[in-house]
Amino acid sequence: MRSKRQEITLISENSSVEGKLKASEGLIILGSFKGDIDSKTLEISLSGKVIGSVEAVNITISGYFEGELVCHSLLTIAKTAKVKGKVAYGTLSVEPGGMIEAELFQSESMDTKLIPFYDPKRQSKKK
Repeated sequence: MRSKRQEITLISENSSVEGKLKASEGLIILGSFKGDIDSKTLEISLSGKVIGSVEAVNITISGYFEGELVCHSLLTIAKTAKVKGKVAYGTLSVEPGGMIEAELFQSESMDTKLIPFYDPKRQSKKK
């Protein structure tokens, strides 16, 4: 019997990608990405840089993020991270040293009205 493995999409350290990316499972960014991301989990590594719009269930940032971010569950900001823009999260964890220069919104559900920049209808049209 085969065990279920998580499908991981990887943007390598020397890669630079621009556009729209939908990953059904996990996404790890070691290089740079500019555009829209929709993924179940997202990890922006220490060398990773993302500029754009992101939506995921769980997100860990160790590198650089700038833009609009919607994290439906746990958002982890590592001590090496720098985050700028507008951020909505379910639960937030920030390590000492992690930098956040952003408007923060705690959400309770995916269709919350408390997040002024997040429109689920607009997000579904991007996909």
